[in-house]
Amino acid sequence: MNTTARITPTFAKEMGQVRGMKPRFFDRESLGYLPPLTRLLFLGLYCRADKRGRLKDKPRAIKGDLLGYDDVTAEQVDGMLEELHSAGLITRHQGEGFLQVAELGAR
Repeated sequence: MNTTARITPTFAKEMGQVRGMKPRFFDRESLGYLPPLTRLLFLGLYCRADKRGRLKDKPRAIKGDLLGYDDVTAEQVDGMLEELHSAGLITRHQGEGFLQVAELGAR
């Protein structure tokens, strides 16, 4: 049986869009004051955002994509997004329906 992994064109395209994270990510003091699940949400947002750090501000979809296995509601995710916004880690553009994830280099 051949168990050699193959890289499909779809996988290669997705990997080309992966956003890397440096260890200094964990040095952010503002992130350290947040609950662990909110920190995990921020990690997921950073990884899911496009090249410009943007993604749709839809708490229910974000909950399903990033915290699907956790016992939280879309309303709780919305609250976590507000915490991240208040901490300056994301900017919510609710009138426009998207959010902007802060650059990791900025503090």
